[in-house]
Amino acid sequence: MRNYRFGRKGQSIVLLTLALPALLGCVSLAVDIANLYFNWSRIRSATDAAVLAGAGYLPAFPDKAKSVAATYAQTNGVTSAEIVSTTVAEDQKSLSMTVSRTVPYSFARVLGLISAPVRVTAVAGVQSVNKARGIVPLGLDYRTPRVIGDEIELHRGQYHGQWEVGPGNWDPLALGGTGASLYGDNIMYGYQGQVSVGDGVQTEPGLINGPTVNAIEYRIDQGAANFPGGTFDSHELNDPRVMLVPMVDFSNVNGSSTVPVMGFAELWVVSVSGNGTITAYFIEQTAPDTTPSSGGDNYGAYKAVLIQ
Repeated sequence: MRNYRFGRKGQSIVLLTLALPALLGCVSLAVDIANLYFNWSRIRSATDAAVLAGAGYLPAFPDKAKSVAATYAQTNGVTSAEIVSTTVAEDQKSLSMTVSRTVPYSFARVLGLISAPVRVTAVAGVQSVNKARGIVPLGLDYRTPRVIGDEIELHRGQYHGQWEVGPGNWDPLALGGTGASLYGDNIMYGYQGQVSVGDGVQTEPGLINGPTVNAIEYRIDQGAANFPGGTFDSHELNDPRVMLVPMVDFSNVNGSSTVPVMGFAELWVVSVSGNGTITAYFIEQTAPDTTPSSGGDNYGAYKAVLIQ
């Protein structure tokens, strides 16, 4: 009988041969696990984007919020069958979506493993606006209670409900400078500087009827031309007839004065009369180019944020 002896090299080859199936199994499992993570990451990103887009229509348009979320998810690679649920909270201020995908194994099949589910849930909601760009330079006194859907009048005189605006003032604000021309441009296009809750802003004394009428008519005409079906309770978020305005404290105002910003409101402008009186509705919706606040009073303007 021959007596076989192996050197160190031969022993290594034998050990490698014995370990090779285990090593291949580990590599195969690693590939499948990486594929699971890849799919989880893809549907995580898609679901986050979907709920954030949908929450932009809260709290006023919950059905639109759900449909937009579904569209965004599918645009980003999620199939309709993979959307388990899309739910708006009872207070209509948050939206959640759950997505589940079955990922087939490639190499783990030799171990009897066929597939595995990856599941994610994302939640987005709306918070009060703390900072904003694009506001319209018409102040509303925060002391008068407002209800969503209320019809109100701006630039009509020196009173808001029972509160006096102040001698020489009819709502206009001087944002980024004074003068009728700048005031009119800021109504048409929104003031591009940033305004925060707690800031002091200057009033723009005087009626300024002409610029007010021209600028409001411009927004109404642009909205009717580009979004002909829009109404205060059914419209696109970027309809020019939507105006983001600051809620201010008009107490103790006399002529050109500084007033504190207390919050932000959203209005749907309906008409403007020849004497500059603006008719609008209080509405609730999100506003672009804004920064949210986790607390503070809310007057109808929101920012969509990812919560989970």
